[in-house]
Amino acid sequence: MEENLKSQASEVREALSSRISKILGNSSEMGVLKDGQVVTKLLHKARMRISVHLQICLATPDHTTFTDTSISEYEIDRATLTIAHAMVNPINVDWDVDRYADRVNLSQPNRDGSATSEPERLKKYFPEAVLGKISTPATLVDRHGRILMVYLPNILSPSRLDYINNATSSLRDSLLDTLPPISDQKKSWRDDGFVLPEGGGEFGADPLVTSESYNSKKVQQWLGALTTSELLWNSITAAVAPDLFESGFSAFSKVVKEVRRRKKNSAPVDSWPSIFSGLEIIANRTTFSHRDPGGSPSLFDLLVSLGRNHHATLSLADVHAELDYSPGAMVYIAGRVLEHSVGPWINGERIVVAHFMKDAVHDRVKVPRPSFPLQKNFLELVGRKPKPAGRRANKLQI
Repeated sequence: MEENLKSQASEVREALSSRISKILGNSSEMGVLKDGQVVTKLLHKARMRISVHLQICLATPDHTTFTDTSISEYEIDRATLTIAHAMVNPINVDWDVDRYADRVNLSQPNRDGSATSEPERLKKYFPEAVLGKISTPATLVDRHGRILMVYLPNILSPSRLDYINNATSSLRDSLLDTLPPISDQKKSWRDDGFVLPEGGGEFGADPLVTSESYNSKKVQQWLGALTTSELLWNSITAAVAPDLFESGFSAFSKVVKEVRRRKKNSAPVDSWPSIFSGLEIIANRTTFSHRDPGGSPSLFDLLVSLGRNHHATLSLADVHAELDYSPGAMVYIAGRVLEHSVGPWINGERIVVAHFMKDAVHDRVKVPRPSFPLQKNFLELVGRKPKPAGRRANKLQI
């Protein structure tokens, strides 16, 4: 079954890849790299061209009938324009990610919502970056052109966002049932910071690690409902971080073979829809400033912002950045490297489906760590005219 996961994704991945190449190729009359260096003026022009098309796309309704077993051409266009814009909108930090990661200490979060002392300590060794508010698709790039973050706001279509929200509301009671008592003094920081709506709201509140609760029928049903959405997200991962995709898929395949060899296994592991080995639902909770201890520097987290009518912000303390984290955003982040948090938000209910990979799992099944995505692999496509494509269908059936 895991082979089907990859084969079914291939058509979507090819559609994303070819269309991103076409968008980048048509965004400029010439290349934006000269002797390996970015020509800023040409890159700005390419970004402006893509931005115009992206804004038109975002303002255009998706007239195709949404189904949970297909991905519309509109969704593909929306995703490819968002990704292309991110790749021509690099935000640079003047340090080496490997050396930065080597210096990082994993500190316990402060429960008052403030950043840990690490970003301040690291200023002794690395130039400080103050990026401020970010609300358009962008990448964060180190001094060697390695991508540390891919920020994709509004990449999900309203129809898919509404579908996932409705599917996730089915877990409301499960989330409320596991809410820890307020008086529990020994609870983890991950079990704190809840913003419980009156009456429990539509989604409840609590983190639910679906990979740990996989035997639950409700969780299996929810994952089944998200199969096509996860397939789309897998394909987006392959487009923005190809080595991460291959690493995740390879580890997934090997873990499935391990599980099959066990005599006692009730969970249908063949139906796991993601190339990420761990999924966590975070509902109506602030997230204290932290780094992720279980991954390696290049094992990105994928954060998918869901919910309704909220205006949350994802803060990155190391670079003093505030990312618009409204429903429909996706963020790939080097979570072990960059300290990140979500404070109180304005209005509505907030959900995040956090995807992650564990370095220990990959090590156990002998999968090497992936490399960071490289900026040049995308910027080399700018101004390169692609070959004419064939006629497109309205939907990609899954």
